[in-house]
Amino acid sequence: MRILTSLAAVVLATGLLTSCSQDPATTTTTNATDRASSSQAPTPTDSATEEASPISVGTVLSITIEGDQVAPNGQVIELAPGTPLTVEISSDRAGELHVHAKPEQYVEYAAGTSTQELVIDTPGLVEVEDHDTGDVVAQLTVR
Repeated sequence: MRILTSLAAVVLATGLLTSCSQDPATTTTTNATDRASSSQAPTPTDSATEEASPISVGTVLSITIEGDQVAPNGQVIELAPGTPLTVEISSDRAGELHVHAKPEQYVEYAAGTSTQELVIDTPGLVEVEDHDTGDVVAQLTVR
């Protein structure tokens, strides 16, 4: 009888210890999984916001560069100070635009298509020039 009682006590103790040790591990695993899921998976509103907010904002300057040919040439654009200007560049070569504003700005671009944003805060006439050819692509009237 003592053997059966001792055996029953051992089985009961083992069952209690095993169930106690599994609960925190299960809870921890579940919480870690929940945290990983919520921090990594985008919510439907995040995806909708990303799709709804386009890269191009405000006025757009589209530039095409093929070798030494740059278009447009001297396009006049009026902007209010602090207004974003989206510069869309389609080029067969890498290069750089100089924006003669105060302070000066430089727009580097790679071959292919790229979109960048400029903001001019100081009023005045600002020339946008292709560095390689020296062509004035646009004249920004900021007022």
